[in-house]
Amino acid sequence: MSALHIEHAAGARRPLGVMAALPQELGDLIDAMRAESAVRAVSHGSRDYHVGTMCGTPCVATLARIGKVAAAATVSALIHAFDVEAVLFTGVAGGVGETVRVGDVVVADSFVQHDLDASPLFPRFEVPLLGVSRFAADPALSARLADACERFVTEEGAVLAARLGIEPPRVHRGLIISGDQFVAGAADVELLRAALPDALAVEMEGAAIAQVCHEYGVPCAVVRTVSDTADAEAPESFATFLTELAGSYSSAILRRFFGAEV
Repeated sequence: MSALHIEHAAGARRPLGVMAALPQELGDLIDAMRAESAVRAVSHGSRDYHVGTMCGTPCVATLARIGKVAAAATVSALIHAFDVEAVLFTGVAGGVGETVRVGDVVVADSFVQHDLDASPLFPRFEVPLLGVSRFAADPALSARLADACERFVTEEGAVLAARLGIEPPRVHRGLIISGDQFVAGAADVELLRAALPDALAVEMEGAAIAQVCHEYGVPCAVVRTVSDTADAEAPESFATFLTELAGSYSSAILRRFFGAEV
């Protein structure tokens, strides 16, 4: 069996690709897959793809690494080498929406590359020659993901709030914006709000994944836990949240998404 293209058994369900940028953001998914059945690791394009099942659902789990190029390369491999049926991305993000707080969860309805500007040749944010600036998340997949997040917040939100010393977390649906910068300044946040007033969170991968999935007709969904508010305190807040809480959020949300007992 070639690592360049994974063949599925006749009549077998195509797998779900599950991605994160960093190990903490993937939670314990790969361990949970190993506990359920044999997991096969396939090395391809300087990444390891873990092929197995979660709650009976065929999955390919991998780390995209950070940034739009890394994310686009990884999701392209999931589509072409592993023939995934759909793509799910989980991770953390900076909150830019005025109602979004640290500890909240954002499920994307749409995506924009906030650092894409080929004007005056093309409108700002529009992908040249594609004619699209906003890419939609798959409604059905996103609704299922949002339901998992709502159940997680309802069942575990109070404990998380006490642990973080914050208000109970909430689930938001809306625009996630992506760029190849770690946003960490109040002035930068204000510029993003002025350009994209409905943006809820900022990160470095989602819009690239959404563009690739759009071009190949593959459904995608993205969930982001808000680790910081993209201000001057963002680097410290991000590092602390990533180390202490990102895995707990991702694991709990993914387990509910797949239907595992919690």
